[in-house]
Amino acid sequence: MPTLHIGGLSSGYDYESMIEQLMAARQVSIDSKSDDLDELDYDLGAWTQINTDASSLTDALDDLRSFDLWRNMYAESSYESVVTATADVASAEQNYTIKVTNIATAQSISSDYLDTSTDLITAGYASEGDIFEIEGQQITFESGETLSTLRTKINDAAANMDEDVRVKASIVDNHLVITREKTGASDISLSDVSGLSLESMGVLTGGLIKNEDVEGLDANFSVNGITITRSSNDQLDDVVDGLTINLKGAGTSTVDIHPDRDAIKESILNFIETYNTLAELADECASISLGSSSELAQKGELYGDSLINSIKSSLRQQATDVKSSVLTADNASYTYAGQTGIMDNLSDIGIWTSGESNQLELIDEDRLDYLLEYDFDNVSQLFRGVYNESTVSYEGGIAADFYKYASKLSTPLTGDIATQIASMTEDYDDLSDRITEMEDDLADYEQQLWEEFTAMEDALAEMKQQTEYIKGMFSSGS
Repeated sequence: MPTLHIGGLSSGYDYESMIEQLMAARQVSIDSKSDDLDELDYDLGAWTQINTDASSLTDALDDLRSFDLWRNMYAESSYESVVTATADVASAEQNYTIKVTNIATAQSISSDYLDTSTDLITAGYASEGDIFEIEGQQITFESGETLSTLRTKINDAAANMDEDVRVKASIVDNHLVITREKTGASDISLSDVSGLSLESMGVLTGGLIKNEDVEGLDANFSVNGITITRSSNDQLDDVVDGLTINLKGAGTSTVDIHPDRDAIKESILNFIETYNTLAELADECASISLGSSSELAQKGELYGDSLINSIKSSLRQQATDVKSSVLTADNASYTYAGQTGIMDNLSDIGIWTSGESNQLELIDEDRLDYLLEYDFDNVSQLFRGVYNESTVSYEGGIAADFYKYASKLSTPLTGDIATQIASMTEDYDDLSDRITEMEDDLADYEQQLWEEFTAMEDALAEMKQQTEYIKGMFSSGS
């Protein structure tokens, strides 16, 4: 509960108003520092966002300079209803014609139509204790055996079968259906051990399979005319070195193996986007808008900061840099639309800035697509640079060099922006502590003033009392 102060009863002075004015004079300094603290908070928020955007740009550049991105291969099938494929980095740029005669199938057999209005033993299909064997596992008929319980027994027994011969049972329109789990040209092995239950149900006839619904076949296909047989359709990684093939159906398809241009183009577009995000924010924070003569100048949050000004100019320099010292006519010549040039900057692949804007733009997408398809090595070299055996590194690549600068900005703890944030955070904490101290001092000062004015009021009250007493004495003497 706040302290209740009543003053001026003896003196007639408005002490509360006087104290409020004295307090307000000191509050001005606190308010000024609070404004400074708010400004620091805004600046820290701006730098935190800049650091986030710089990290995104660094990641995009790291992707563009990576070996994995440029060596990844893509397998493109002309008819995915016939074959699909994936290529690994060991794949050579090549075309393969794959003709599928038939895909691999799993054998599926079934019983005759069975009357299941009652159990199988009562219906006369088996006797209690009859045994049949399927892929080495014995199944025994028990009292009350139904088609459903028989299916369950087969599926439970399948867990103990070798993986290559494992089967699964189901019921289709009162037929017991047994299907091989794996594809390939192998027959399901089953026989009556005691009794003739399989013969009675129409699974076997004369010891042989009676109803083969699907024949078990190996896949038969050819690659560039070479005939190949496999028991499976999927994940065939032993046919073509570096290529994994999945057979889908009969027919002919061409599989074109080439660098993953779509992934590379996506990475280039991601670089443009992350660059523009950071560049736009840097411009906004560093800018000043004078407005009309009747308006005050509008300053960016970090206007006048040397680091943000450096970032703003360096970003444009990095993006528009020409690598002519490393990429030359000897190693970077290219031809497009009948004209030759040296691929040593982003404009050569259709990317550039517009006017005075600090933004990148894909201004000629056809040019980029063409060069990715027909001059892939030069585009890769533009971003990654030329390998220097003496330094065991790539030099002169836009992404490689730009990454060094972006990484220097955004590295956690030690990067330029992290250092800036750490310094400002320390200033923020110091200023916050100072404001707290000043507020505590102000509270003490208010208490001191009330104590001093109260003491003076008490003294005045006592003096007034003594004066009245003396006046009374004189009046009595008279």
